Amino acid sequence: MILLHRFSLPLRSIIKRYPSALLIALSLLVPALQASQPDHHIDTADFYQGEALHHPQLSPDGTHLAVLQDVGNETIIMVRNLVTGDSFYPIKSDNERFKFNWIAWGNNDRLLLSVRFSNNRGMRILFTETRLLAIDAKKPSEVTTLIRPDAKADGWISQYQDNIIHWLHDDPEHVLISVDRESPAKQSVYKLNIYNGKTQRVKKFNAGIRSWLADQQGEVRVGVGYNDTKRETIIRVLPAGSKKWQTAWRYTLFEDPSITPLGFGHNPNELYLLADHDGRKAVFKSDLSKEGFPLELVISHPQYDIAGSLIYSHANKEVVGLYYSNSAFGSVFWNEEFKAFQAGLNKALPDSANYISSLSNDGRKYLLFSSHQTDPGTYYYGNRDTKELAAIAEVYPNIDRRKLTAKKMLRYKARDGLKLEGFLSLPAGDGKNLPTLIFPHGGPMSRDGNNFDSFSAFFANRGYAVFQPNFRGSSGYGHDFMMMAVAGMGLAMQDDLEDAVRFLAKEGITDEKRVCIVGASYGGYAALSGATKTPDLYRCAISFAGISDIVRLRETSKYFINGRAMQDQLGRNTAQLRETSPARFAEQVKIPILLVHGDNDTVVPVNQSQLMHERLKRAGKDVTYIELEDGSHFLDYYEHRKITFEAMEAFLQKHLPVNVKTASASLH
Repeated sequence: MILLHRFSLPLRSIIKRYPSALLIALSLLVPALQASQPDHHIDTADFYQGEALHHPQLSPDGTHLAVLQDVGNETIIMVRNLVTGDSFYPIKSDNERFKFNWIAWGNNDRLLLSVRFSNNRGMRILFTETRLLAIDAKKPSEVTTLIRPDAKADGWISQYQDNIIHWLHDDPEHVLISVDRESPAKQSVYKLNIYNGKTQRVKKFNAGIRSWLADQQGEVRVGVGYNDTKRETIIRVLPAGSKKWQTAWRYTLFEDPSITPLGFGHNPNELYLLADHDGRKAVFKSDLSKEGFPLELVISHPQYDIAGSLIYSHANKEVVGLYYSNSAFGSVFWNEEFKAFQAGLNKALPDSANYISSLSNDGRKYLLFSSHQTDPGTYYYGNRDTKELAAIAEVYPNIDRRKLTAKKMLRYKARDGLKLEGFLSLPAGDGKNLPTLIFPHGGPMSRDGNNFDSFSAFFANRGYAVFQPNFRGSSGYGHDFMMMAVAGMGLAMQDDLEDAVRFLAKEGITDEKRVCIVGASYGGYAALSGATKTPDLYRCAISFAGISDIVRLRETSKYFINGRAMQDQLGRNTAQLRETSPARFAEQVKIPILLVHGDNDTVVPVNQSQLMHERLKRAGKDVTYIELEDGSHFLDYYEHRKITFEAMEAFLQKHLPVNVKTASASLH
């Protein structure tokens, strides 16, 4: 039996140094009372406050917890002693010079930090760059930048410097890192000292190899290469005991199902991979000592792709399971000990998705993340010896879970008969003839699931039905389904959204005269495309960081080493791309549009929204444009989240009021 209780730690140290951290402290988990509002109402600030903590990591000995926490526009690293309750704050970021990407323990006393920032390197487009830092976790120390320019590299500085491929658990002073330190795109592997940054090259770059993988003993055994001219990925392996690298698998991008090495078992010839099984991605293992490198199926799903990362038990020296995501997030084990362990957790926390996010090296202490559709998630600290499980932090501590509504999966057919899925969030009430938001995801090769997300929860709490369709081209439904996104923007992918509206109206869920479309990134493009392609279908549109001119976006491909693949994905037919670029059809818009974009976006350039705004204004349309100063593609800043949520709320209240029915739009 697992003993479930609250984790009562003194909060004085965190409150003394950061008074506003009361909002994010490791709390007693009591929902805040909402006063002077309807019973179901949640304050807007509780949504845009953002996640209270990010990337919690348990130290190798299981005695300390390191987390990223947002305090206003700053992000701090907090290290909490889980035995004494003492806290230490080794470093913070103002999120202007750099942003924390992730944190990890190099050993029980040393933290490694990945940070990111944007740079144009003298070009006309912004890129994301990363750096790897190290700092003492339990005492004041200087921050060490670990990767230094190579004196022989003729001024070259690596763009990405945080790709650790092995943590070398038996060598607490070193890790293995893959970095193109000597020449652009030529990845070598180095043994890196996490105290002084000294390096020793252990594997020199090979032509075309973009990434490396090491076995559990720290030997580099897999190299993955890519040829952009041929669009071909090649996976080369070095069997244990051999000195000869061999090509094991190859596939052509966009034509063949992908093959992705995940990692090694304790046996250095046992390689785990993701590969195709009956049209869906599944986990296999291959014995590299056998001729032809045969694949043995480990786990699959009949309907969805399996995607995720391996779970290692250092105590068992073995792969025991997999973190996965399909319609939800979780973990699955094939090791009998961990199967029983998971069953005990599920019994203690029923009706939740429970997965172990971090394990101590001896496997006895762990962090557990537990969530369900009306719970954004809670982290627990567990001890397998004492069988105690203590709640330590909620991800959204101010949101009253009792006021959230669950998502429901709906299946519908597109006009060509293709079967599609989507997730519906409903406000409190009878759920009939509701004002509705169509909320397509970004990517487009990604997907939505039944997990909590702050945007759909916020919109539903404001009285809207929110539908998140996994239109054709979404990931998770097999290779063929996902490839429908290639050169497909604005075509059948867009029709799937229109068909979703018709389906919801037919089911009596949606008032067909009160529908808006909202999205970010590709979803922002879909919102703008909806406003131009089907101008009578929606009452309004909101685009965050959306694409407005595909031809212009395709022109940026020349700056990337996989530029030809990017051109293939967007499409080679320039005439078609012009026909599906919303900025070129601004005069067809009949509805109000809200545009929001960060001026420091390294994914979709801000000029995409600037162009759309300019064209709409020239055409005399009702458009509001908000440009977020130093804003990224991901709403990193508290202030940017605040601006965006409040702008969307005001825009929808004006153009799609919940309690006012109008008849200026109709389905044809």
